[in-house]
Amino acid sequence: MRSLASMNSVNIVDYAVIGLYALLMLLVGLYVMRFNRGAAEYFRGGSRVPWLVAGLSCFMSGFSAWTFTGAAGVAYRAGIAATGLYIGNALSFLLGYFVFAKRWRRSRITTVMEYLSSRFNVTTHQTFSWSIILFQLFTSASTLYGLSLFVSSACGFPVTWTIVGAGAIIIFYTVLGGLWAVVVTDFLQASILMPFCLVLVITSLARVGGVSGLWHSLPPEMKTMHVSGEFGWIYLVSWTIMVSFGYNTSAMAQRYFSVDTESSARKVALLCCGLFFAGAFLWFIPPMAMRVLYPDLHALWPGLANPSEGAYAVASLTLLPHGLIGIMLAAMFSATMANLSAQFNLKSAILTKDLYQALLRKAARDRELLMVGWITTFLVGAGTTVIAAVMAASGQSVFKVMLTFNTLISLAYGPPALLGLAIRRTPPWSGLASFSVGLVLGILGAFVYHWSLIQQVVYIIPASFGIFFLSMLLDRGDTPARAQLFRNLNTPIDVAVELKDSPDYTAPVFRFLSRTISSIGLLSLLLLLAAPPDQRATVIWFSVLTLSVGGSLYLIRGQPPAGQTSGVYPPSLPVATRRD
Repeated sequence: MRSLASMNSVNIVDYAVIGLYALLMLLVGLYVMRFNRGAAEYFRGGSRVPWLVAGLSCFMSGFSAWTFTGAAGVAYRAGIAATGLYIGNALSFLLGYFVFAKRWRRSRITTVMEYLSSRFNVTTHQTFSWSIILFQLFTSASTLYGLSLFVSSACGFPVTWTIVGAGAIIIFYTVLGGLWAVVVTDFLQASILMPFCLVLVITSLARVGGVSGLWHSLPPEMKTMHVSGEFGWIYLVSWTIMVSFGYNTSAMAQRYFSVDTESSARKVALLCCGLFFAGAFLWFIPPMAMRVLYPDLHALWPGLANPSEGAYAVASLTLLPHGLIGIMLAAMFSATMANLSAQFNLKSAILTKDLYQALLRKAARDRELLMVGWITTFLVGAGTTVIAAVMAASGQSVFKVMLTFNTLISLAYGPPALLGLAIRRTPPWSGLASFSVGLVLGILGAFVYHWSLIQQVVYIIPASFGIFFLSMLLDRGDTPARAQLFRNLNTPIDVAVELKDSPDYTAPVFRFLSRTISSIGLLSLLLLLAAPPDQRATVIWFSVLTLSVGGSLYLIRGQPPAGQTSGVYPPSLPVATRRD
């Protein structure tokens, strides 16, 4: 077995790269402030976010340092079964492509929770809002905790201070820029992350003798999948069902109504599907290669509560030159920042639009809501940071914490939210009844009976669906709000009319992204000065891939279509549905 001596340690070059990356994220927040004229732009980008940017943002929102800690630990322990998790993620976006992306865009809403008042009633809206905020604080905190584990493994930083520093950066640019800051930084982060991951895959395979060498070197149990048991076929089917609810609501749905057309919304879902399929076979090769090189990670890092969750850090420290190790750490920040900034913006939208405006200030103007959005984003970020610090002190497994709360909220909230969007004839209380049954069963299963993921799906989904469909027998007809919602759902988006007052920022956004990403690729060539001769090719590969992304954006940059720079919603839509 290899020892710590075969791995690099983080040095001043890597710290400099991390510092420059953090500065870049802060500058993005300042740059996109110009796009926010009011709450509509702050929370949904004025429905003018380019679909490619929204799609990558959606992908990154479902992607976090958890992939490189908790999920990498699964790949290190269970092998190819880990790929099934991401194939399940990919399949969930096909449901969005065929059914829900178009419907979310036609809903013409600012927050996912906002639609609940129209489809069900105000009580359902408020109950969902408070519950979602509470439970998703824990999922966000587990994501930030996952990042702290990775960075502390690689750098030796104290876990708590890593959490505080990363949390502060995310809060800063999300407070300033709203959804525009989220999607633009997500795109930049993806542009750093993907070339880095490709380079690490190539170097990992080279170290273990290519794909055939890796396959023959893995233990037999890592190359087979059983029907039952941990990460067996039944487990993966249950996982796919669970994430299908999570990935078609919440922050993902927000991307569907942040773009201009229904076609763009469907492209967002299709892009995410393709990226998750590709990721299923790319993200987990390095940790599996580390199983070959380092069969016992506990002997290397006895201080980690779950050493297998440091497999990706070990791969980076073993295979990459200085500077790219810093980019690796920046990539981990990227993945986590993308996920957390999306959640911060979503929760802030719920607090501002669905709670503050609905309960306290119904007549609040856009400027007031924008200021409240700044405050609530800060409070959500601060709360998440505190909870993450508590989790770190307790030494919890990132995978188990994330799975527990994701399952709980996805299976309770997802069924009524998605069924209500597709099925019209249920009474106003049907959503709350279905949600309550799912939430109670989920809490009992997670914290009292300790059900597995398979048991959670088998018990909760039939119960939630059964309550919802049985309630159809008691429906007494449309309320005015429900009738209007389904009129909207049946009315195609007319961009030339509905978004005439919302400026199209496609051209400046793509120019900014092209120049910034190309600059990152060129600056990365400076790392050749610090890289040993046998690792310079790795730096060049990263630079070439990054420059290719920047050049592609230069070629596809767009100009605002004629007649789409100003306007209002069509007269057929009532004032209550306008989101100016």
